[in-house]
Amino acid sequence: MAESLEVQQTAEEIEWFPARELVDAMKNEGLDLQVGQTGGGTATFFLQEEGSHTFLIGPGSFNWNDPLESQFTTAELYYGPDHYDDAGEPMEFADDEEKTITPGTPMTDIAEEIATNFRRFNTRDSASAA
Repeated sequence: MAESLEVQQTAEEIEWFPARELVDAMKNEGLDLQVGQTGGGTATFFLQEEGSHTFLIGPGSFNWNDPLESQFTTAELYYGPDHYDDAGEPMEFADDEEKTITPGTPMTDIAEEIATNFRRFNTRDSASAA
């Protein structure tokens, strides 16, 4: 009985946020964040500017009726560039690319961090990586 109460408390402590909050915070950073659905009803947030590599932010719980009401939690939020191989299969993030968000981080700080790293990643000199 005590064990189930601990599990319940932990679940109640996890804060969920509507995607709209992150979308609005990213707009304040000058970036447009899109919300889409991937396999298993998972919400994925896409960040892309013309001519840039896509960043994925996720996972979340997708809301078909109103994608901006999809939810995510900083307890498991990560972000990084969207990489696929020649066969179209997803590739793992490089160690220096995938980032996680510390639970409890304020939304404005999350948006600022994501925007900074999105811009950093998209201004890399691809010739120097080869």
